[in-house]
Amino acid sequence: MIKDSSYKIKKFITTSLIILLGNAMSAMSLSCFALPYNMVVSSLSGIGRTMNHLFGWDIPIVVGGITVILFAAGLIVLGKRFAMSVAVGAFSFPLFLALFQNMEELHHLVDDPLLAAICAGVLDGVGIGIIVRAGGATGGIDIPCIILNKYTGIKVGTAMAVTDICIYMMQLPFTRPNGVILGILYALIYSIIMNQIAVMGQGGVQLLVVSDKYPEINEELLHQGFGTSIIPITSGYLHEEKHLLMCVSSTRYCGTVKSTVLEIDPHAFITMTNVNEINGNGFTTIFSDEDYIEDVTKRSAGAPSINA
Repeated sequence: MIKDSSYKIKKFITTSLIILLGNAMSAMSLSCFALPYNMVVSSLSGIGRTMNHLFGWDIPIVVGGITVILFAAGLIVLGKRFAMSVAVGAFSFPLFLALFQNMEELHHLVDDPLLAAICAGVLDGVGIGIIVRAGGATGGIDIPCIILNKYTGIKVGTAMAVTDICIYMMQLPFTRPNGVILGILYALIYSIIMNQIAVMGQGGVQLLVVSDKYPEINEELLHQGFGTSIIPITSGYLHEEKHLLMCVSSTRYCGTVKSTVLEIDPHAFITMTNVNEINGNGFTTIFSDEDYIEDVTKRSAGAPSINA
């Protein structure tokens, strides 16, 4: 119990530090690259930019004020657990935004607006990507979308996309075409980088093999250190009982798995599919269980130390 509690505390501290770093990078991308060149921006920053144009209000103050309102709504509607899960992300972003907004010497780190859009997209994508990868949450505009999903069933992703489009449109009347195009480029680069960072190093290839020689293929793959699963199936044409062999490997070894299968059965039916994330023995957990044991009855799941 004490060990479990210690693990949770360490995980919370680690996740919080990653969220702080990610939000600092995201705030810097806006304050130092996007806003100085009058680009359209999404989320609460886009609302803050609109309020700044209409009323002269400081963007960090607007973002911070809306954050407090949304956090209170999340606390009331979605509960304390949800509110606590987004608290670090929700309140650290406005603070970092205010910090970088006041550091005017950093507002024109590059002279080319196109280069500024690229830098903003990369920096913001990496920042949010590491937060998503760590399982953290940023809070902000996603809170009303989650509340909407709770009462209407509308998907959070769809609601956020529509919300961001509306926020972009709010900024069109006072944004020059260059700012609109650069803002869209910034958003595209941000999305690509964020998705890549979120799943970087966690993906691989899943191979599905149908062959009458599946026992030999299975044993050879196990002997080489690859994990396998055997799934009973029925063929669609002849309705014959067959077996599907599934093997998941890292991308660099998928060719090895394929070659092994074809060496044993040149006529094997093989499909290969990219997977975004793999968790388990050999991937997120490293077991010293690479020695092949021929006798099935003497095999164990994972490392001996794990099963002890």
